[in-house]
Amino acid sequence: METVFNNIRAECARKRWTIEELSDKLGIERKTFYNWEKKQDFPTSALIQMAELFGVTTDALLGIN
Repeated sequence: METVFNNIRAECARKRWTIEELSDKLGIERKTFYNWEKKQDFPTSALIQMAELFGVTTDALLGIN
């Protein structure tokens, strides 16, 4: 799961978004994102939404080639 959060952070950097901006786009509080990251767990629906926001596949976020 660590790869997923590294990929999410890399995509944020590519878009020049902060985690707060990403959280706003996801409709969640920043604290929620950090809790997902800390527990290394996140909802599948959020993964799909992030992939759409970043314009990448869910496989790319998951680190699947």
